[in-house]
Amino acid sequence: LNHAVSDFLSATALWNTQWFNKPKFHLFVHLVEHIRRFGPLILYATESFESFNLVIRLRSIHSTKHAPSLDIATAFSHLHAVRHLVSGGYV
Repeated sequence: LNHAVSDFLSATALWNTQWFNKPKFHLFVHLVEHIRRFGPLILYATESFESFNLVIRLRSIHSTKHAPSLDIATAFSHLHAVRHLVSGGYV
């Protein structure tokens, strides 16, 4: 795996050197060490959860700003109830 990462970084350096300035790209240097320490990459992938921040941010725009957590939770509760009813559930 060390050789594969090294080959990948070498090929990328020939193709596009601007990527080396990105923090997430630097993680490739530590990839093997992180796999040994934390296990398979899928166990600590965060992108799917980070993409959910957009949904929460969009709900907070319509908040009263007095109790944003309550407003967001109420909105998600209503959306969940609608999804339940539309999918054939009953009250």
